[in-house]
Amino acid sequence: MTKNSEKPQWGSFALVSYIPDPLGSYFDSLRQILPGKENPQAHITILPPRPLKLPVESASLQAKKILERFSRFEVELAKVHFFPETHVVYLDIAEGNAPLHDLHDALNTGDLDAAENFEFRPHLTLGGPVPEQDVEEVRTQAEQEWHASGWSPRFAIDDVVFLWLRPSGSWDDWHRLWSHRLRTGGSGKAATAGPTTRTS
Repeated sequence: MTKNSEKPQWGSFALVSYIPDPLGSYFDSLRQILPGKENPQAHITILPPRPLKLPVESASLQAKKILERFSRFEVELAKVHFFPETHVVYLDIAEGNAPLHDLHDALNTGDLDAAENFEFRPHLTLGGPVPEQDVEEVRTQAEQEWHASGWSPRFAIDDVVFLWLRPSGSWDDWHRLWSHRLRTGGSGKAATAGPTTRTS
């Protein structure tokens, strides 16, 4: 997630989906052995942090109304890359990329929109920022660890969590205000409840 330096009147907010356990716990452990700043719980960002333009209660109502239109869907993690602008190492997303973009685009409207620092690209952060001279080595390390893990790269996006940063809060002081469970069915892409281990 990207950082906003301003202190808006009502704080800031973001929408994320946390990686379900036990896969999420694996990524939390992997991220501890990779260099870079300490990362929050493994997640996929749906709406990057942005200033609130209205009270958090009103923003919550708008977000929930939009989320009610969406059904749960599967995503599949693909290759390990790094962002050349920030030297952050991440897993990109193959299947599920389109519905994540749909969610982002639907939410990034009206009072919830913001000018973002980077083009929205669904991903799972693994580590970084990494010094430029080390980034390829770290990317290779992350790729080897991930391929050796035995975990299935597929899981379901079931819940979307609303995070709030109070106007006076530090950047590490995000609060989970609520979680919205996406509908089952309706899109033909309903998924199983969690990951399974690879058999190979």
